[in-house]
Amino acid sequence: MISRLPILCLFLLSSISGCATMDGSSKRPVFYPNSHLQRVGQMQAEQDTTFCMGLADEYVQEPNKYQEMAKGAAIGGVTGAATGAVGGVIMGNTGRGTAAGAAVGAILGLLNEMRKQGEGDPTYQAFVSQCLANKGYQVYAWK
Repeated sequence: MISRLPILCLFLLSSISGCATMDGSSKRPVFYPNSHLQRVGQMQAEQDTTFCMGLADEYVQEPNKYQEMAKGAAIGGVTGAATGAVGGVIMGNTGRGTAAGAAVGAILGLLNEMRKQGEGDPTYQAFVSQCLANKGYQVYAWK
């Protein structure tokens, strides 16, 4: 009998590969329509945003996102292996339970880290928001 675990893992990994392009830096600030924004207009606001994002790229140390994803996958794998081992003891096959738990845990840990990457770096966003505030804008969200 062919184990379904490798097939399941390949399916899950291929289905999440499209999520790997999520990048928090693609988010842009959303402005409150204060008097400054109304006076300068949307085109100037976009130019100022690009300028402030360029400054943030220079001055904000970006965390190594791949290292964070690997760490999340490893933690998920260890947690899943421990959970799977307990389930395996109960079901009578510790090895299979451990392997299944490790695989599922690693995938879930990786997905969680990818979700975090999609939220954007709060330090980067704070830097850009402050730069824009210094120019007279009010940032109320990032999209």
